[in-house]
Amino acid sequence: MNGLEAKLHRTWVQFLIDNDHKEIAAIALETEISISYSSYSSYSGYDNDDIESIIFAFPTSAWIYVNKDEQIKKIMESTMRVVSQGNLYGLNGDTVENLPFAYRVKLIEIEEGWQNIVKNLIANSQNPNQGLISEKVFFKKEKNILIYNEMKFASKTEIRIAQELENRKILFFPLPLAVRADTGNFYNDHREVDFLICQDGTWGILEVSFHQDRYEKDSEKDSWFKKSGILCIQHYTAERCWEHPRQVVDEFLSILAQYKR
Repeated sequence: MNGLEAKLHRTWVQFLIDNDHKEIAAIALETEISISYSSYSSYSGYDNDDIESIIFAFPTSAWIYVNKDEQIKKIMESTMRVVSQGNLYGLNGDTVENLPFAYRVKLIEIEEGWQNIVKNLIANSQNPNQGLISEKVFFKKEKNILIYNEMKFASKTEIRIAQELENRKILFFPLPLAVRADTGNFYNDHREVDFLICQDGTWGILEVSFHQDRYEKDSEKDSWFKKSGILCIQHYTAERCWEHPRQVVDEFLSILAQYKR
């Protein structure tokens, strides 16, 4: 990535964040940006003339979300056009409004012992539908998801809640992947909650909240589940779950009982 491409990439990610597209910005951060020039431009030595296209190269973990989600592509392209306006020009000085975009998978650099690394990833993926989204987030941050009693968790606080549920012999599903194909886009149709709990035939969701400024996002997620009839959805602060897991579970089960039909 040359200097111009690096500046374009940095500005584009910031623009997405500033315009409340933070989840797409997370994908954009891992995306490689390159500019394809015409053959004449490559020989002439000009850096900003006769651009044929802008190329987005996505890591394998993001490709499945972007490739089939036209809304993500639309936002990525429209924001990149805004950032490029006045900074890039197409063939014969054409504006960026007419510049095409190309999509590809970013090739992975070969690391020493990569076969063993992949073998470990395969061996540790025995439960593909449990903790899938959290595991992708941890992988991007180069962190390992937590394992307790052959279950995956995103935090030690969640493990304390799981231990309390185990002690009470309550049926629960930690970090389950929920799928409802409303749109046909993975980005919109896959959701993950901290705990899906069943007591006396009544289902509810218990969320451990680490971020207090995510009301709109959490509300939209709650509505997605309520649409399918899971009406009991309770959020508890991570501090309270860590310090008083028994009280949290007591309160949740008391509320859940009110939804029993």
